[in-house]
Amino acid sequence: MLAVFLNSFVLFFITIDTIGNLPFFISLTEGAKIKKKNQIAFKSVVYAFFILILFAYLGRYLLDALGVTLDSLKIAGGIILMFIAIDILFEKRKKRREKKVEAALDEKNYDEIIVFPMAIPFIAGPSTLATIILLIGNYSNPMNLQIGVILALIAALIVSLLLMIGANFTTKYIPQQILHATSRVFAFILAALATQFIIDGVKASFNI
Repeated sequence: MLAVFLNSFVLFFITIDTIGNLPFFISLTEGAKIKKKNQIAFKSVVYAFFILILFAYLGRYLLDALGVTLDSLKIAGGIILMFIAIDILFEKRKKRREKKVEAALDEKNYDEIIVFPMAIPFIAGPSTLATIILLIGNYSNPMNLQIGVILALIAALIVSLLLMIGANFTTKYIPQQILHATSRVFAFILAALATQFIIDGVKASFNI
């Protein structure tokens, strides 16, 4: 259970990429009072949690209905996570998020940004959605291992919430270079985990 929790936590923390999201959160909530900023952060995390859980189980049932095997899911999920890691490493993901922030700032309404773009796609983005489906499928037997996945998701979201609450302090006292370097290190770890998913899927598919 502990190994499942730690593995899942690392994946969720990297794919949510809260450190990379902090500058956008600050931009979106600029001018709001601290209490309002905290409310936005809390509600965004709560909405993202329910979206991810709903997507994980409905998505898994849909894949089962379509006859998609766990091994195929590992390969596809690994490839998606690899692209996400490459995006983070070369900051392509950052550029796309900057455009979403600009669009949100044009019609700035603090309550509206909770769902979009905060909950979706900044927290519950394509990479996090792919990750939870992959993990729920990977740890489907025995079922109690899924508890470790869900607890890891909750832990990653709590860390994200705390980072957003302390966003101004973090960005003020920690140099941008360190934040960027940290994101890239996490992206490298994500690439390694994605590679392992692909290898495991290929081995199982071809009985290697």
